[in-house]
Amino acid sequence: MKLYRVQAKYKNIYIDEMLEAQNDKAALDMFSKKVESGEVIEKDAGGFLNPDILFLTFEEVDRDATTKIDIGKTSIGVQVGYPSVGAG
Repeated sequence: MKLYRVQAKYKNIYIDEMLEAQNDKAALDMFSKKVESGEVIEKDAGGFLNPDILFLTFEEVDRDATTKIDIGKTSIGVQVGYPSVGAG
């Protein structure tokens, strides 16, 4: 089984679902059925540039990838990039 993340944004509704399925098509079918049955939890989208357009993202998630940061390797006060216009 593969792990998928599907996000949908439309009007002021945001849906973010993690699904396990055999393949891409099965994951999209499962997402569709969950939406139709009301199983998904809708969140407030917080507004978009054009709320009349459906935004749909679909991705296979790598179960072995990590999104955690080792804060011990980052020192406090380190700057990245250059100051903005007018600074300094």
